[in-house]
Amino acid sequence: MLDTVVWSLRRRLILICGFGIGSTLALGYIAMYWAETVEDRQIVDARLEQLGSAVLFLVDNGLVDRSSDPLLGAAPLKTRPAATMLYRYQVWSKDGALLLRSHEAPAERPIVDLTHLGFETVRIGGEDYRAFSLPTKDNGVIQLAECLNEASVQVSAITAYYAGFLLLPLGLVFCVCWLLTRRALRSIDSLAEELRRRNPLDVTQLVVKRPPHELLPILNALDSLFTRVGHAISVERTFTSVAAHEMRTPLAGLRAQAQIASTAQSEEESRQALRSIMHGVDRAAHMLDQLLDLARIEGLSKDAELLFRPVQLVDAFNDVMHDLGAKASLKRISVGTRFDAPEIYCLGFGLHLILRNLIANAILYCPDGTRIDVGSSREGADVVLTVDDSGVGIPARERDRAFERFNRLGQNKADGVGLGLSIVLLIVEHHGARIQLLDAPIGGLRVRMSFPQQAAQRAFPARLTQAAT
Repeated sequence: MLDTVVWSLRRRLILICGFGIGSTLALGYIAMYWAETVEDRQIVDARLEQLGSAVLFLVDNGLVDRSSDPLLGAAPLKTRPAATMLYRYQVWSKDGALLLRSHEAPAERPIVDLTHLGFETVRIGGEDYRAFSLPTKDNGVIQLAECLNEASVQVSAITAYYAGFLLLPLGLVFCVCWLLTRRALRSIDSLAEELRRRNPLDVTQLVVKRPPHELLPILNALDSLFTRVGHAISVERTFTSVAAHEMRTPLAGLRAQAQIASTAQSEEESRQALRSIMHGVDRAAHMLDQLLDLARIEGLSKDAELLFRPVQLVDAFNDVMHDLGAKASLKRISVGTRFDAPEIYCLGFGLHLILRNLIANAILYCPDGTRIDVGSSREGADVVLTVDDSGVGIPARERDRAFERFNRLGQNKADGVGLGLSIVLLIVEHHGARIQLLDAPIGGLRVRMSFPQQAAQRAFPARLTQAAT
């Protein structure tokens, strides 16, 4: 079930691009404004130094009249209105008398304290000024000031021009990012469209042209899912077709026996028909059980080894003989065991199916009064499991065909359906084991299976740890 909060990956990527571009523009504007302010401040300081040097030259060389009567006030120097808006200056004597000032410079107080020399930022008439003071050769003081408001306006204008010029290329970059994002996410749209049009039973691999690297895990996971679904569908179809085909014969026999029972001329004939019906029902039930076991084994996933665990052979054997002991006793067949390797790492139900099918086959094909031997031994890192019977065995030339489904090799035993060895083979293959059909020392058939144990034993503690966590 999807979360009710749905968001757009495309829109989010576009927003990220827009945020990055907008942040770049804003930070660039701030950096440019700061750099322009610093540069303008340096230029202002340089101009004040030059202007101060010029005024100092005039004062020191007597080009400025110092005879103005202090009581009459300092003589104001008329300048152009444009200049008075930017610059103000004062010339003070060593005893603190104002000798000369610009038209806009204050007449009653110095621009900055007379004891301060060098640069300083002051406020005059509600505006910020950059002031510069330097001494004359007769210990007087020259003070100059330049209005910073006009310079700030110029800096803002220059920075605005800079940001305006950047808007066009950054806008183009945003458009390109938008187009590339749509193009990059086109594979997701094509994947969604292919899944939308796909038939529910179509489990072939997805075909996406030039998918991005980030989409590959999703594609691989979907392909893996389709493979498992296809396998499950195939197993289901096979089971259905095989079951329908194989159940047709026993059902036809049951119908025939039921007709015989319904038209029987004697009580004995009726009882015989009913016994045949019961036997046919048992055989059909056995076949159905075998088909279900076969489907169960075929439906195991590739990671079935995660279900492996140590199984005691004695326990598995006793469970099987609990079901088959009556049949063995009926034929006076003794079943002996010798488990030199008492434990095997495997699927518990898989080992149960192996022993049940092999011992059931052995009981079916062994003559009355014979024996069956079940044993295990250790060979290197493997556990070898053997089942020997005293029956007629299988000729060497036909042993490969013995694993074919429903192939009974010409045997006419009514209880067999020809699936036992097929089920055993599938289980053995899931365990990565090997199976051989050989001659038994007691005269019949030996089924020899070699199960690798070293890797399973190493993996089992790790699986226990994962389960505990």
